[in-house]
Amino acid sequence: MAEASTERAWADLRSTVENSRIWRALALADIRSKYRLSTFGTLWITLSTGVMAISIGLIYGQFFGQDLRTYLPYFATGMVVWTFIASVANEATTSLINSGTWIKGSSLPLSFYVMRMLQRNFLILLHNLIIIVLVWLYFRWSLPASALLSLLGLALNYVFLAGAAVVIAFLCVRYRDIPPMVGALTQFVFFASPIMWEAERLKVGQFLVTFNPVAYLIAVARDPLLGRPVPLLTWIIAVGLAAGSVALAAHVYARYRNRIAYWV
Repeated sequence: MAEASTERAWADLRSTVENSRIWRALALADIRSKYRLSTFGTLWITLSTGVMAISIGLIYGQFFGQDLRTYLPYFATGMVVWTFIASVANEATTSLINSGTWIKGSSLPLSFYVMRMLQRNFLILLHNLIIIVLVWLYFRWSLPASALLSLLGLALNYVFLAGAAVVIAFLCVRYRDIPPMVGALTQFVFFASPIMWEAERLKVGQFLVTFNPVAYLIAVARDPLLGRPVPLLTWIIAVGLAAGSVALAAHVYARYRNRIAYWV
């Protein structure tokens, strides 16, 4: 029985990879339909995030007595990456619940619904990268060749969130009290992560960085782009987080895949 469930889970994975054009197209259609009759269209995604990132960056930069030439790029870049992480975590809580009718009436793999949500938020992330470009055009900090490592950092974030989204989605189908808990937790993690503040400036509470997985995921995507050195240990931990997330998702998917249709 367990072997048959594992085989079906692997079949779902192969189908998800081989037919990735389907959930990628659906994710793009989601964004287009949301802004179909809007004057600025999908540009609103970038405008809303950009206004928030720049306004908060300016205000807190003044509060903390920071040099805006270094603080605003730091905060804006971190905010763009964090928005991707938080959006996936929050939307994963309802990705399967909201697809209950499709799950019961079609044979699409459950991973399709999760990947559709993840890809939709990844496309939003690509829109939001315009914010970083605009901030760079204004402040013009040096971009070393190592800045390309940010692409690897984003890839690690994508892999980690793919696994985490599956686990969160499955848990939230079974336990409906978890979605509001995830929403509350993401708010806490935002303030406990080096987004508005820099880890090296901490005098107390260093554990907030040491034991915070989000801190490593943000660092590998943000710091190379800002010319900040990323310790090898940070890369190792980020790779471990991505691999561990996928391994846990594979276990959860294989074990509880057949029960989802009864829970939604």
